[in-house]
Amino acid sequence: MTQAPVLISATSSEQPPPPPVPRRWRMGSVLLLAALAGVCLLIGPRLLRWAVLDAVFPWSEAASCDGRGACWLFIRERLPQFIYGFYPAPSRWRLNVGFLLLFGWLALPLLPGMRRRMAPTFAAAAIGITAAFVLAAGGVFGLTPVETDQWGGLFVTALLSITAMVVSLPAGIVLALGRQAESPLWRGLANMTVEVIRGVPLLAILFMAVVLLPLFVPGGEGIGLFARVVVGLCLYAAAYMAEVVRGALRTIPPGQAEAARSLGLGYWRCLSLVVLPQALRAALPNIVSTFIQMLKDSTLVLVVGVFDLLGVVQLTVADPKWNGYSAEAYLFAGLFFFAICFGLSRVAARLERHLDYNRTSSK
Repeated sequence: MTQAPVLISATSSEQPPPPPVPRRWRMGSVLLLAALAGVCLLIGPRLLRWAVLDAVFPWSEAASCDGRGACWLFIRERLPQFIYGFYPAPSRWRLNVGFLLLFGWLALPLLPGMRRRMAPTFAAAAIGITAAFVLAAGGVFGLTPVETDQWGGLFVTALLSITAMVVSLPAGIVLALGRQAESPLWRGLANMTVEVIRGVPLLAILFMAVVLLPLFVPGGEGIGLFARVVVGLCLYAAAYMAEVVRGALRTIPPGQAEAARSLGLGYWRCLSLVVLPQALRAALPNIVSTFIQMLKDSTLVLVVGVFDLLGVVQLTVADPKWNGYSAEAYLFAGLFFFAICFGLSRVAARLERHLDYNRTSSK
């Protein structure tokens, strides 16, 4: 008796094997890896000697920098300025509380009960940013007022980039939905806004925000330089986020929305419960890439007179007392940006793995 053939379902969860990598690509990867290894072998020993063996470390109180190795003592002396800028020393506790408020909400998506709830996370972010602004500016609750031209360093970098990140996502969603709206008016306004902002460099947007914003906004003369820069960064980030969200919305099959509407869900409930969760999950890597881009692009505010971390570094290396030790300062700033960007990418990868696990386990 012959055995009946086994039929394999077309809906099997097994993925087909990946296509083979072309041989020329593999050879190119080997050559590139060999070139990188050669560069590391050439530069590595010199960098190790300069940064570690011949370096003067911060705990060397009596040591003087002789120029042979890195002078990390310079970083210790200027670290308060790198973090707080020119903020008055007695009031720096307010910036420490502001740091906790700015970064505290980032831990909410890692909590098991908050991974699928975006509204409380963004509400906590908005409250934290507002409270950080109020604490830094002062003038209320008995706090001494501090002008924004005394702000600087790491606090300004964190405040600008996190504000642009938090504002860009909901604003980008609104612009992306406007570009797909049925009304020609809303669709035209959204298209014009996104294309104009994306077609102009960030420096031009910052200059327009600094110069033109007081002319077009009633009472704009009272808007400070820092607030104008924040508006320019948020507009720039929202335009790029709109394209990320629009691309993710186009990946959702129309049958998803049609099935939701057939169950009696209205447009907004269908959008918030069915379409947007799937689109944001698909856009998560690009969203994080946009966040990282905004963190790095925030250094351009130095051109319009706002001294972030990189701006304070440039001012401190101009001090005649520490002339010739700019490499240590720029290396410190580069390591900071690398740590933050790498941390954001790891958090996004963890969330992506968690979402993929939930999706596969629910099948």
